[in-house]
Amino acid sequence: MAKPFKQPYLSGTVADVMVGDPVTIREDEPISALVDLFLEHHYHGVPVVDSEGRLVGVTRDTEVMAIFAAREPFVTRYSAVSDIMHVPPFTIGRDATIQKAALKMFADGTRFLVVVGRERSIEGVVTRIDLIKGIHWKDAG
Repeated sequence: MAKPFKQPYLSGTVADVMVGDPVTIREDEPISALVDLFLEHHYHGVPVVDSEGRLVGVTRDTEVMAIFAAREPFVTRYSAVSDIMHVPPFTIGRDATIQKAALKMFADGTRFLVVVGRERSIEGVVTRIDLIKGIHWKDAG
């Protein structure tokens, strides 16, 4: 006898699956500190903040590796996180649906979004793996 088929669906909001109080890096930190952060935490990206803790960008492993994908990688001097960060940052609100977050990630070509509140305060981050927590199953048929 065949097992009943289950149909997946997404349910919930970003707030249900996000990671609060995320690790950030300052825009004036050296790129070596960013690489160390990626290796220590196994992250693919982090929010970038200014000296007052305001969100100013994001940086991902993609930007770090792009340094070496350039035809002449050391013609341009890369020293600080601000030299390679992506501006504007990829953001979403905590009340957005998980489906909207998934669509935004694919549209923006990123693996994570910074969850922002009022006045663009950083409330958390949400990754593709976090979004998978929003998958539920129902009987098909």
